[in-house]
Amino acid sequence: MNPERPAGTPEPEHQGPKPVHYTYHDGREDYLHVGRQGGTETDKSEALIPPSEEVPSPLQATARAPEASALPPEAAALPTEAATSPAPASAPPPEATALPPEATAGAAAQRPQQGIRMSEIVTRGLRTGAVLTAATMCTMMAASTLKRGSPWASMNAMATAVGLGGRRASDRFDPAVTPAGVAVLAGGLLVWGIGYEKALDAAGRRSSPLTGALSALGGFLFDELVLPDRLMKNFRAKMGVLGTLSKYVALGVASAAAPR
Repeated sequence: MNPERPAGTPEPEHQGPKPVHYTYHDGREDYLHVGRQGGTETDKSEALIPPSEEVPSPLQATARAPEASALPPEAAALPTEAATSPAPASAPPPEATALPPEATAGAAAQRPQQGIRMSEIVTRGLRTGAVLTAATMCTMMAASTLKRGSPWASMNAMATAVGLGGRRASDRFDPAVTPAGVAVLAGGLLVWGIGYEKALDAAGRRSSPLTGALSALGGFLFDELVLPDRLMKNFRAKMGVLGTLSKYVALGVASAAAPR
């Protein structure tokens, strides 16, 4: 029965919400309107209970607790991935360490050019060494002929650089010593010619009287400081002092006039 309605008045079958007496927690009393049992679906679902007064049931609180405390799978998987995967900052990307294609192609093209250039230097050096050998050998043989009466005396003296011919070289042709002296002189001057051309290429210069003088000075210092003393003694004995000096003059002139 609706207390607000006069007695004896029938209530409609499908009226609005039905007032229900309700006492608040602070002692206030009021009527709440709840849909009738036989009313519409909207009437049944309406309950004008203030939201602040709703108290969740223990079952609802228990059901919400795991959802609130559980992390989503993506968030739970993040620490594992972070621990197992390396730090991206520690390893630079391949683009940072890889050379650009232009630099790689340029380096690949320079290698054959450097090989060709070195081959040209060796070829010029052998040609220069042959000129040095011819000029120096002829000068030494002429000097020993004037000093000892034999062109082979200077070649035998040259063989003492490798321990052949004894302490005092022979003046005559020796089939075991003389060819060895010629080979030692030719081999040393061929190597000298390659080094001379390499030095000119590194300095960006051409053969000149200055470079020839430096070559003669280098040959003299090499004989005095590197070769054994017995060689220089045999040189002076077989060619004389002037003949020995003429050897370095011939070396310098041939170096200055070396073909390019």
